[in-house]
Amino acid sequence: MTAQVYRQLTLDDVEQAAQVISLSFVEDPLVSFILPSRATRVSTMVKFFRLYGEISIKNNRGFGVGEPLQGVAFWKTPDQGELSISIRSLGKFIPLLLTRYPIGAFRAGPITKQIDMLHKKYADRPHFYLDNLGVLASARGKGYSSKLIRPFLEMADEQKVITYTDTVTRANVALYEHFGFECVEESHIPSTGITVFALRRPVP
Repeated sequence: MTAQVYRQLTLDDVEQAAQVISLSFVEDPLVSFILPSRATRVSTMVKFFRLYGEISIKNNRGFGVGEPLQGVAFWKTPDQGELSISIRSLGKFIPLLLTRYPIGAFRAGPITKQIDMLHKKYADRPHFYLDNLGVLASARGKGYSSKLIRPFLEMADEQKVITYTDTVTRANVALYEHFGFECVEESHIPSTGITVFALRRPVP
């Protein structure tokens, strides 16, 4: 296996990881749909990813590259169950309730429902799942995405299991295809302008 080129994130990384992935997702179509106002989009997403990042890191699903952090990925491995959430972590949801996020997330219900449906449809067996991947714009082109993807694909190959991810950004499809993923379905969500791309990397 290739030498490990990423590190597992700790709770000390929560704030920095939230900043990195929020800035990386500022033009993401789903994020833009949920939060139409660009002026408050990043600050609101930071509140979301503080919570989501903390939960993911506590469940050993957060990984990063760069010092300071330049890229962040959240991976679920075949041996991991559903996310466990502590009462203390849930308390950090309160600042998010005071933003436009809950309304936007409700509007995005059909999109997230389709994302979940496609995931179950194309990855109904043990698999590696790339939940989120974000690299700062200033750090792109330096191989950080590869450092956050290839080691997990090698683990998937060793375990002879599929890898799955999804995106709502068409330009990302080519990136994942470069790593051996196949776009198995494009799902257009009516009245949203959003297309969900389901991508699966088969067992070699």
